[in-house]
Amino acid sequence: MGEPPKLPLYTTKAHVFRIDPATKKSWLAKSKEAVNISFYFDTIKSSFKILSIDSGKAILNCTITHGMVFTRTSQKFGQWADAKAGTVYGLGFPNEVELTKFLEKFNEVKSTIGSGASPEGTLTKHSTVQIVTPPLTLRGEQQANGYYAGGSSGPGSIKSISSASTGSVEDGSTHSPGSHRSSSSSSESQLKYENDRLKKALAQSSANSKKWESEFQTLKNNNARLTAALQESAVNVEKWKEQLNNYKEENTRLRKKTSSTGSVGSTSSNTDPMEQRLHETEIKLKRKEEEINRLSQHSGDELRILRDKNTELVRRIQMLESERKHTEKAKNANENIKWTQANDVRHEMEVKIKELSSLQHKMNSLFKNS
Repeated sequence: MGEPPKLPLYTTKAHVFRIDPATKKSWLAKSKEAVNISFYFDTIKSSFKILSIDSGKAILNCTITHGMVFTRTSQKFGQWADAKAGTVYGLGFPNEVELTKFLEKFNEVKSTIGSGASPEGTLTKHSTVQIVTPPLTLRGEQQANGYYAGGSSGPGSIKSISSASTGSVEDGSTHSPGSHRSSSSSSESQLKYENDRLKKALAQSSANSKKWESEFQTLKNNNARLTAALQESAVNVEKWKEQLNNYKEENTRLRKKTSSTGSVGSTSSNTDPMEQRLHETEIKLKRKEEEINRLSQHSGDELRILRDKNTELVRRIQMLESERKHTEKAKNANENIKWTQANDVRHEMEVKIKELSSLQHKMNSLFKNS
């Protein structure tokens, strides 16, 4: 690798991980505790390197290229692919500040490589940052989970890196530290979103139901009022018909009486008042008939209008009743969906907890055997 200078360009401390070459889905811890991670400039090959030595053995030896990308996957964990070595490196930092400093230095070195400038003109040579952290007792995946917990960078899987920069490293479904917790968190967020959406829909349905109930009551009142008016009109028509019949009977009786009086030779002084009364009765009878005909026609038109309104009211009542039943069904369906999703998330969390417990048991057994 050439002869590096005695002092690095930049140094920090972190736990070193490498992707499992067998599964490409988990991390392997390369250091038992935080070790020095340093940037060097190889004067022989004119290249930048990231080196880490633990117990006299190089656990990290990576030549930085312009196409490399350092990806922050959580607040304290980052990774990048080394196509030449055919692997993916991961670093667990003690805090977010140190991760940010490393990321800035990584990008600074890349920009220096791309511009072809001298490292002394861009980087601060012989600058050393020593971060002292207490040694951690966790190992492997459990140790990496400690860095990934509390991260805010989204799903807990190793982010996809193009084949151009990864070489033989596979892209896709590799799981990074903390993937179980991130999956559970994502499920809880989805459940919360669905719950809020169902609450809004339920509130809207309740408001519509109240509005429909108010309109339904108004329609019922209008229907009762129109029905009462229709019944009253029918009663008046019957009374007018009865009064007309009485007038007709009286007219007939007076005509008979007039005819009888004329046959016995009554005087003109007696017949004149009777004829006058008969004439007046006929006039009243004619007027009543005209009035009854007019009222009957008006009542028929009003009756037809009332019947049409009543039919329309019945139709609207049936429609509102159907909408109310539909709203109740939707409400019940929303409740069922809510409980089903809650049970699914609860079951998923129980499965994840069992998996974590099993993993912890295996790790404990591995440490005891070692």
